[in-house]
Amino acid sequence: MKKCLQNFTTASFQRNISSFFRPENNALLMFAVEGMLFAIATNIMNNNNNLFALRLGASDAEISLVASIPQFVGVIVLIPLGILTDRMKNKRMMVSLSLMALALFYLFIGFVPFLGSFAFPVFILFLCLSVGPLTGYNASWQAYFSDVVPFENRNRILTVRTGGMFFFNIALPLITGALLASASGTDSKIRMHQSFYWFIAAILIIQVITVRKIKGGYTGKKESMSYADLRIAFKELLHHKPFVKFLGGALFFYLFWQADWTLYFLGQVNYLKMNEAWLSYAAIGAALAQFLTIGFWSRLNERKGPRFGVIFGNLGLALCPLCMIISTSLPIEIGPVVFLILNTIANLAFATVPLNMPQYLLSVIPENNKTLSISIYTVFITLSNAIMPLAGVKFYQFIGNNLSAFRRVFAILLILRILSSLQWYLSYKSYKRETGNRETDNIKPPV
Repeated sequence: MKKCLQNFTTASFQRNISSFFRPENNALLMFAVEGMLFAIATNIMNNNNNLFALRLGASDAEISLVASIPQFVGVIVLIPLGILTDRMKNKRMMVSLSLMALALFYLFIGFVPFLGSFAFPVFILFLCLSVGPLTGYNASWQAYFSDVVPFENRNRILTVRTGGMFFFNIALPLITGALLASASGTDSKIRMHQSFYWFIAAILIIQVITVRKIKGGYTGKKESMSYADLRIAFKELLHHKPFVKFLGGALFFYLFWQADWTLYFLGQVNYLKMNEAWLSYAAIGAALAQFLTIGFWSRLNERKGPRFGVIFGNLGLALCPLCMIISTSLPIEIGPVVFLILNTIANLAFATVPLNMPQYLLSVIPENNKTLSISIYTVFITLSNAIMPLAGVKFYQFIGNNLSAFRRVFAILLILRILSSLQWYLSYKSYKRETGNRETDNIKPPV
């Protein structure tokens, strides 16, 4: 078993890391470092926002707003930010500005408990505002990354970056969970949350400094884009067959992944009675599974390209509803333990989502108006993210708002995720036929 894990991770991961310390690869090392910093910030956000909302007095329905409502802001700002980014000489400017704005909003979030009865509404307000720069960062980062990194190096660099991010996803839930569990009383826990948010702001500032050290990415300033130009670019993108096929598959994938984001948390807290420590154990188990397998998935990408691994990532996510159904069907004394084991197993293929999906996207978008194309794609995904967590909770409440209804929702999601995995498989087989049954699409970007 030990030798198997080493084959999965050690050789390829160390080979990738050592290559970053060559002088000519200094900029690529910075991508890995800034990714790790971003992982620190987003991990603390994702693992604590719902708990923070609960301690501000939010109900189950209001907690679903934490995941849903802010995403509408992302939808509104993505296209303008995409156009603006494509007009810049270097997309690094938009990456840096987005991180600065995100740091500012999380600095403000740390102060909302001082607002008494207005704390939760103001928290939602700042979360809404923060999603603008967060989505702007994600879209502009992908475009900047493709400007700086040649196609043939992307899998290697993303492997190191994503592996480093998974490492912090292992350590941080343990630290933050232990700190929150050690705090006695709601007021002490809220103060702990405040310190987390101020720490996030500081980390994001350091990330800006790191991004500024990355060299390259200058594409030359473009002319301003009129409404007619935007309409033409949008029309051309929708007639770009590889992109449209990917967008359809991605939407099917994200719709039924995002549907249980809030329900999964509510299941852990309400039905499995997991406290902060147990929530951190679950997050650590998932991150550990991802970290140990990323070397394997990276090597698979080198052989078969990013399209193939996505199939298994989707199948892994299909196990999550099964995990929740089984663990909530057991006595409460063993339910959390079984959940921890099954949730860890379900995450063995999750590394393909952050590793493969960006590569897949960058391989199917046209080179012209790259950030705009990424923004249009992200609008659809963000809109899904705004609707589906809330829709999942509403559907659960509509069919019974009890444990039986909870399990039925996850049974439906299990079937839909299996169907999503099937459509990725059929898409991969179709791609192989179109390219003469070639085994890998990592040689050059598909046309």
